[in-house]
Amino acid sequence: MKKSFREVDLLAQVLYEVVERRRSLDATFKNVCRRMRVGSLEEREELYAKCRKLVSDYVKLRCVAGRGRLSYRRLARMWLAGVGELPAEPYCRLSVSRWLYDRLVNLLSAGEVEELLRSFEERLLWLRLNWLRAPEERVLRELETEGLEFEVHPKIPYMVRVLRSPKPLRFLRSVKEFRVIPQDLASAVCVEFMDLGPGDVVVDMCAAPGLKTSLIAMLEDSAKVMAFDVSAERVRRMKYLLRKAGVQDHRVQLIVADSRWVNLFHRVDRVLLDAPCSNSGSIGKNPAIKATLEAGDVASYSKQQLELLLKSVELSESIVYSTCSLLPEEGEEVVERALGVASLGVSIPPRFRGFCRSGYPQYGVSGSVCRLFPHTHSSEGFFIAKLEVK
Repeated sequence: MKKSFREVDLLAQVLYEVVERRRSLDATFKNVCRRMRVGSLEEREELYAKCRKLVSDYVKLRCVAGRGRLSYRRLARMWLAGVGELPAEPYCRLSVSRWLYDRLVNLLSAGEVEELLRSFEERLLWLRLNWLRAPEERVLRELETEGLEFEVHPKIPYMVRVLRSPKPLRFLRSVKEFRVIPQDLASAVCVEFMDLGPGDVVVDMCAAPGLKTSLIAMLEDSAKVMAFDVSAERVRRMKYLLRKAGVQDHRVQLIVADSRWVNLFHRVDRVLLDAPCSNSGSIGKNPAIKATLEAGDVASYSKQQLELLLKSVELSESIVYSTCSLLPEEGEEVVERALGVASLGVSIPPRFRGFCRSGYPQYGVSGSVCRLFPHTHSSEGFFIAKLEVK
């Protein structure tokens, strides 16, 4: 590829679609590579790494450029030449919006905010051993044979952190054949919070893409799940994932619906509400969030989250509520508003006390909820609360 033209063009197109059309980095990169006919795996991997860093540095670039409006091609050329001297403001240096930096500094110390935001520069990769396809000992041996360096999580032994892989994870045979499934540690902790029992009937309120649903089926082989999602296309993809993962069709009922308006004839044993959110805790996976997230997005999600949580109270006496968010507007504040409306208690399951960090101390529920952070748990940033109807 001629760097004088095609590389700049690709970087500029990716940056444009991420910022102006608010698309994820991975989806954008795939589409742009298809249009530009980028062929070899080696070339794609090299370009992806550059696009990831460029998108992550977008706020830095805007800080250097000042108020002048520059084309995305010009920004790409600036980045390739070196960002330049940065203003003194820490939000510029850390390449996040001023409002997000200021909000986090009100919750954590400035030093920890810097550690947190820098931890997003490393892509944390986890694999979940899928017992439905093969015994875990066999899968671990297979991963070693494929040259993967990994460590097994001491508290959740079916979760494996990838330290080094000789090739992209999607090309590992065990991944292609669903004996292991890429899934973040925090996602598994959400399901573990449910304390599933034999024969439980579970409602998964916002189930797509189906990773947590498939984990429920793996952990409790007699549990049944009613899995809701508002998107017919996401439900179609979830059905494919569940079948590939070895989940029998009769164990999961897939329903295309907005679960805020669902009415059941009877209560179920458990509800899992992994609610739509800003995804500020998954910046490491999608650095486009740093370039596009706005305060108004968080307010909109917070309203929807409370509606979903209050509906959950109607469906079950035991609810796990979670968001992939660093912000209390999508965590502690939602739980506190729900406590003010419904008769609820909130607690951390005993085996996760000492593993979870408390919520932000500015909130009364702080000691009864769980926060996970990339710089302390090597996971995505998550908020998790277990609520029981009194």
